[in-house]
Amino acid sequence: MDHDVRIHYAPFREVSSKIYRVHRGRVKDIGSSYAVPKVFWTAAEDGLVYQFDLRALPKTNGVCETPDTSGVLINLGRDRNGNVLKAMGMTVHPLDPLKVAVACGDFYTRMYDRRMLRVQQYARATGATGATSPVEVFAPPHMHLDAFCDKKTKRFHDKCHGTSIQFSNDGLEILANYHNDHIYLFKVGSDETVVFKKDNKIEPQIQPLAWLNGAHMDEPRLSPDLHLEEVQMLHDRGKEALDKSEYMHALKSLNVACAARGVIKMTPTRRKDLHHDCAKAYLGRRWNADTYLAAVQCKKALELDPNDREVELSYIKALSAGRRQPQARWQSRRYKEKYPDHEADVIPFLNGSASVTDGGRSLQHMLRPGRSSSDDASINSEEVSHGSSQSDDSEDGLPDNDDSFWEGDLVNSTPVNCDVLRRYIGYCNVQTDIKEASFFGKNDAYIIAGSDDGRALVWDKATGELVNAIKADADIVNCVQPHPFDACVATSGIEDVIRLWSPTSGEENTPTKSELENILTRNQSQMDSMAVSFEGDLHNMVRLVFQSGGDHQAIQECATS
Repeated sequence: MDHDVRIHYAPFREVSSKIYRVHRGRVKDIGSSYAVPKVFWTAAEDGLVYQFDLRALPKTNGVCETPDTSGVLINLGRDRNGNVLKAMGMTVHPLDPLKVAVACGDFYTRMYDRRMLRVQQYARATGATGATSPVEVFAPPHMHLDAFCDKKTKRFHDKCHGTSIQFSNDGLEILANYHNDHIYLFKVGSDETVVFKKDNKIEPQIQPLAWLNGAHMDEPRLSPDLHLEEVQMLHDRGKEALDKSEYMHALKSLNVACAARGVIKMTPTRRKDLHHDCAKAYLGRRWNADTYLAAVQCKKALELDPNDREVELSYIKALSAGRRQPQARWQSRRYKEKYPDHEADVIPFLNGSASVTDGGRSLQHMLRPGRSSSDDASINSEEVSHGSSQSDDSEDGLPDNDDSFWEGDLVNSTPVNCDVLRRYIGYCNVQTDIKEASFFGKNDAYIIAGSDDGRALVWDKATGELVNAIKADADIVNCVQPHPFDACVATSGIEDVIRLWSPTSGEENTPTKSELENILTRNQSQMDSMAVSFEGDLHNMVRLVFQSGGDHQAIQECATS
């Protein structure tokens, strides 16, 4: 976690080891590829990715004797707030070493093509004003499509930086996990394919609506082959759980019903009710991205019946819960005009007094639980004044239709792929800024990741269901690395040991379904309450308390975020 890059030769001999200090920030990750064994890359918090060529290594000052072999390959530039972007992790495409992906200090993951880049000397790269252009950018939709969220929500999103990035073994998918958020699976190369007719004219492509990005992230990857009666049974089961405020169980049934093939045989009214119930379950639970998915489900329901007043009201509630206040007011005005007898329903949303805590957690609690009451009062007064200033009838600068509220900007002049294939919920990623997630098993059938609760969690990749939890550290699990061929996983964390795990025991020691659900909900609650409580020196205090409990010397642990 210092600024050094160290090269050791096997068998280890200290005299032959080399140390390079070419970065001005902590080095966070190293990338390599079997296809280019003489070259490797380092990613650091100074926002640079440095390329090392073993045939022409740089001097300690970063200057290489042979030009354009070792040097800065990527300059991440600055984030949307003007701060220097940190490199938090990197990975190289397993089949095409020309492609490199970098997890950054914001919520965007950037992929680069080395054929389009040129190695530069450090001084020239740091003096450059422009960022290196990526070929593809990835981000969760609820973060990228936040142009009409309030400032506090944007600040919260800005803290959800990447902590690791990983290609699947076939290179078709990319796995990104985020500080204070979930793990997300994206498809690589999702740009639309140009289709030509026989006369060589380009066939126009229908641009998908932005709000549909990630709409199926909680649904099974393969549509269940369920008949109409089975789909209706799942819907009824979900409604029953919803009535009991068992939102996680409700969503499990409702999402399977939404993805089932038999859903197309339901009447439009019943399908509308299915999406509406799913939205209400998301609004009740309100974990990260749930309010976005609640709005998506309401939009789907309104496509089936644009004049359902209750669904329209739920949509406004979802927008308000997601802190999309300008859009919520815009919709509330139209609701008042359309249903004048029900104006009272939207008065709280029009004047900015609607509570975001009803039926779920408070975003303010997520943002800064350790803040003093005087700080809370000042921020609340700021929000009230900000809301009242925009609560008049003026709609200057706002889109003229609802779909336009969901459009996102380009990043580094590149369209953003925020169409998440699947998200994996259950771990806690708050206390350290290194938290790996990896593909695991034959055909990448599983996802494994470290967690703040000292466990390595395992999900079924296709369904997103948590299937195992391994107690792998006394405090926090940061690193998980599966063996490339065998059923073996290496884990490490705050303890000064590396553990290897393999299914050698004949006894069943997997946590029960109920225990896994408790782990999942406990980690989500912990992530909410600890989101920003570990700041500055508070981070190190926890680590020092842990390290002082034994006789061994204090270890050099990873820095907290």
